[in-house]
This record gives sequence, structure tokens and C-alpha cells, in this order.
Amino acid sequence: MRTLIVKLTTLLAVPLTAAALTAGPAAAASASTTSSTAAKAASAPVRILVNYPYRVRAGRVVSFKVRLVNNTKSKTHEIFLATKFPKGVSKVRIYVPKGSNYHERCSREQTRALCVFPGLSRAHTYTVWAKAWVSGSARGKLYGYIGGVVTDTSLDTDPRELLSEFGDDINWIKTKSTIYR
Repeated sequence: MRTLIVKLTTLLAVPLTAAALTAGPAAAASASTTSSTAAKAASAPVRILVNYPYRVRAGRVVSFKVRLVNNTKSKTHEIFLATKFPKGVSKVRIYVPKGSNYHERCSREQTRALCVFPGLSRAHTYTVWAKAWVSGSARGKLYGYIGGVVTDTSLDTDPRELLSEFGDDINWIKTKSTIYR
């Protein structure tokens, strides 16, 4: 019997304020560099939890369980979630549970998947699975990056535009798995 070893990683998504959105990227960069990590942790509206395996087999599918948890006492704005794998992966997809009413809008490319979710109500969570198809010729380590940010946009916005807009503001969770044959 095989036992699955899973590593739990947490990340606090950086909240975006209306002032940072209207002032431009220079003001947002200076505001994010001056604030401490404790202030970010206390004011982050959404926490991202990722479960992933330590070891993966080449040529197989790897599943990453991603949970988005609301930390505030009110409903959050829309949540942008991005998943990317630089190498060793042939395709990436984000799946939501069957029968869920998340009303997400997703875009997928070969090595990255992007989704926009509606705001979370108080003390609620979204659970999604990011699946990556590992190439049969992959060797060494499999690095994956999962990150998110709370935005003040509509659900009709193309996720690719959001990635180009918020690419520098996203805090990425780095996952590292060993590929074996």
C-alpha cells in the first residue's frame, strides 16, 4: 500500500485597495514595500492553502488541492487565482467540484491556468484542484507556482488581462516535488 505524503503551504494574498488601483503601479509598489509582513497578514482578506505531493512520477497526472479561505467578517471582492509550471509539464487545468455553484471564469494555456472567482461570503471557502500532466521525459524537480489576489473587477474580465495587470502584485506559493521514474 502506498502512502501519499502531502506538504501543506499557506500564503496570505495581498489585499488591493481602491487607492492602489487608481494611483497606478508606482504608488502600489511603494505602498507594498513600506508595509510590513505582519500588517499584510492581518489585513489579507483571503488565505490560500495548497496541498501537494513530495514525489511525482514522470508521465502521470499530479493533483494540487487549493483552498481559498475568507479571513474577513464580510464578503470579499472577486478573487483571481493563477497556476503556472515553468517546465516539465505538458498541460495544466483547474477543476472545481462537480455540482458546485462557484460561477468561475477560467482561462487555460499550456503551462498555466487562470481563474476568476466571485467574492467569498464570511467564513466560507472555495476548494479547487489544480492538475498538472507531467511530461514522460521530465527529470529532477517539478516546480509549481500558485498565487492569487483579490481584485475589484467584474467576473467578465478576461483572466489573461488580470495576470498582465497584477503579475507583480501576486504572492506566489512555490511547490517543489521530486520527479521519479
